[in-house]
Amino acid sequence: MELWARVDGQKVKFQGSFKKVMEDLLLTGKGKSVQLMSVHSSQKELRRFKRELRRCNKDLLMTARRIVEWYYRSEMRKIRRTIKELRKRTRYLSKGQIFYCKNLLERIEREEKRLAELDKRLCDLVTEHLPAGT
Repeated sequence: MELWARVDGQKVKFQGSFKKVMEDLLLTGKGKSVQLMSVHSSQKELRRFKRELRRCNKDLLMTARRIVEWYYRSEMRKIRRTIKELRKRTRYLSKGQIFYCKNLLERIEREEKRLAELDKRLCDLVTEHLPAGT
């Protein structure tokens, strides 16, 4: 994706993945006036971007915040689903004890760390860029 914006009177080019462009736009435009100049991307990304832009009344920073939030929430859902599937692979021993394979436990712990990291990043980005009064 490629996005050109005017940030406090200066032309700025954001280029990369959809998520990266929106994150960079959030960080660069914090507390500044931001205007959209042009966007070049795939049809699917453009559709989502324009839909969110209309929903946010042409507010580019609010649009970027909502898209980043959507991306992180979808990633977190995927990780939670993976953890749930991994936990289903347990072995129940007699007397009601649960046995986890060592590799399975390590993988679950890695996924939980990723989930905590994403949650922290989401909280930092979203709460930092909330509009006044919300």
